[in-house]
Amino acid sequence: MITKYNINLDVDFKGLSYTGLETISGEFVNGIDLDFDGLNIMKVFGGTNNLQYEIKEGKLKIGKTSLNEITIEFGGRISEKSLMGIHKSTYGDGYIVTTQMEPTGARSVFPCVDNPSAKANFNLEIKVNDDVEVISNTSPLKAERGERSSHFIFKETPKMSTYLIYIGIGKFERIKKNHHGKELSVVTTPGKSEQGRYALDLLAKIMDEYEEYYEIKYPLDKMDLIAVPQFGAGAMENWGAITFREFALLVNESTSLSFKKEVGKTLSHEMAHQWFGNLVTMEWWDDLWLNESFATFVGNKILGRIENGWKVWEEFLSESTLPSMKKDSLLSTHPIRVKVNEPSQIAEIFDSISYGKGASILRMIEDFMGEDNFRKGVIKYLKDHAYSNAKAEDLWNSLAETSEYDIVKIMKTWLEKGGLPYLTIEKKNGKMIARQKKFTLLDNNDDFLWEIPLVVSTGEGKKKLLLNEETLSLPSTGNLLINPNGTGYFRVLYSKEVEDELLNSLTTPEHETRLIDDFYAFLQAGKIDLADFMKSLESIRRSDEYSVIFRTVDILENSNEIIEDARLRNFIQEYATEKLEVVKKSKDENSLVLKEKLFNLLAEVDESFRRRNSPRVKDYGAVSPEEKSAVLISAAKEGCCVDKINELIENPPNDLDQIRAMVGMSQLRNGQELKEFLSNSLLRNELRGNLLYSLIYSTRNKEFRRYIWDWMDENIESVYGIYKGSGSISFLIEDLIAIAGIGNALRVQEFISKVDIPEGKRAMNNGLERLEINERLIKRVSG
Repeated sequence: MITKYNINLDVDFKGLSYTGLETISGEFVNGIDLDFDGLNIMKVFGGTNNLQYEIKEGKLKIGKTSLNEITIEFGGRISEKSLMGIHKSTYGDGYIVTTQMEPTGARSVFPCVDNPSAKANFNLEIKVNDDVEVISNTSPLKAERGERSSHFIFKETPKMSTYLIYIGIGKFERIKKNHHGKELSVVTTPGKSEQGRYALDLLAKIMDEYEEYYEIKYPLDKMDLIAVPQFGAGAMENWGAITFREFALLVNESTSLSFKKEVGKTLSHEMAHQWFGNLVTMEWWDDLWLNESFATFVGNKILGRIENGWKVWEEFLSESTLPSMKKDSLLSTHPIRVKVNEPSQIAEIFDSISYGKGASILRMIEDFMGEDNFRKGVIKYLKDHAYSNAKAEDLWNSLAETSEYDIVKIMKTWLEKGGLPYLTIEKKNGKMIARQKKFTLLDNNDDFLWEIPLVVSTGEGKKKLLLNEETLSLPSTGNLLINPNGTGYFRVLYSKEVEDELLNSLTTPEHETRLIDDFYAFLQAGKIDLADFMKSLESIRRSDEYSVIFRTVDILENSNEIIEDARLRNFIQEYATEKLEVVKKSKDENSLVLKEKLFNLLAEVDESFRRRNSPRVKDYGAVSPEEKSAVLISAAKEGCCVDKINELIENPPNDLDQIRAMVGMSQLRNGQELKEFLSNSLLRNELRGNLLYSLIYSTRNKEFRRYIWDWMDENIESVYGIYKGSGSISFLIEDLIAIAGIGNALRVQEFISKVDIPEGKRAMNNGLERLEINERLIKRVSG
């Protein structure tokens, strides 16, 4: 067992290589196996004696010794291709060296026990043969920079897991403030630090809120927020040194309100991890959801307290709860807690189940047991397991001690079982009856019963019920609403009689949002037909509520990717045009978010809209942030001013505009031109982080479906080389099969038979099932 790592790295900044001298402290009477990947092990010794070792199956196996310290001499390369481990990240004419350790990148940087339960203290010393700054998790004890060399020594870290280590090397710029004795900073590449003002101010507020919520002070003396160009993830919670994609941290004149909100959500999520995930860490990756679900849930809660006009929970419903329910409706879904045996399986579960479903279940439980009791249970959990590891059961046991309900029993049904229930509601003998059954988009014979916390609203107020059998009689008072706040993780299918009453009665915005999403799910599952779905759309059309428009636009966008139907297409154009006029007149700041979503939808479906807006790309700088994406998509689809879009990619004013331009180019109608664009982008290392957006949106381009398979056959290995070890490759493969696979069944099977990507196995199964669902839907609608 290792208690401490002393790591000395000597970095050749221009040569992109390094040598290392690492001393591990602990007890090694039974020997020790260290994980390593791609490193050159030169020597292993203790004191003056060389120690026996062997290299086998990704392990550095060191024999038994009575020594308490073992030293390893090794060397490594800094990758120019991969976005995992230690790698080069370019900007303009310069570059930095940065790391991404989660989930298993640490072993490619230094030999270690790369397991979240193997916590230790780390001492880091780095010498670089250039005039650069070095950033790590803790404050520097020594920071010397010279023209030809730099030398940094850092304070010892708290006891922590290897995946939380961070190293950044390069020429940085920072803005900072002292906050209650802690140094808070936003760190960027040169010339961008002023764009971090919003994040820096928000960081201080978020830290205060978390210290109050958790009743535990932030344990380090500094916090760096680091904007990394060409970053492979959205953000990473490295303790004391959180890394972000630039657009996820920096706010500038091109930042729309929706992206400014994303900065807030991402920052709050990553700060939640500084306690829940870093201070207390899951024992193994099968409880990844424990980290990510809680950070997603409480991150929204804390941001909502600070930016209380931002409609955070309305957006949580559409961005976390409902997308996770869609994925959870597959027969190939996985439980929140999923068995992980191999490193390649870890990346597969960075998905909407581990994030969105888990967060939604936590919100449902909090709503059921009460906010104060829930918080007391969280505080107990953190204090009981500080600087160590825990399992999901530890959290449930802590919550159970502060609740009047059997939380352990309730959570067991949600934790160990994949999928979700739906309730059928009908009137029988004057009573309203709820019946639960598993919901899937393809047929199933599963008779599993969940413990469903059920909140209903009646004329007499709200009531809390527990549906733990197949059926339950509901209160028979008038205007009964099931799940009025939208916090329940289940769908509801009403009988025709009840549905007609519901569509013509007063509901809540959250209830209406859930209603339209359920209708779309039931259309996909074949439980209602397109006429019924169109009827529900016409009913929802009268609502100008934020959450209803927000989700309806998402549903219309998704249905347009799959269904070719004149009635639906006409409705989409009419709805988007009509609601755009409504939001333009609104004085609510949030209407800007809806404006952006509606503009983007019209760019997808309305040719006259595209023709009016395409020429505006010539004066792109004058276009409002909310309209920029729509203008670029319109221009690409109409083949207008494509050279201007390319200029934004070649010389982007900022990261966000480059992403917008790369998404725009993915919508080119000329398949050969799009193939050439993707191929050229793939060859350019400075685009490899943002290439993912072009690839994902290319899969959704109907005009590109017959071309994309040729391109993927030729380039999938290179794409995998960039995103290997991350959840990005799984996300891409699933969408590729499910959407670009429509009408291309033979090519899909050829692709699956040829491709060997361990992180993509689950994605292939999910994609095939979604493809079957999509093609069945197309057949029903057209038939």
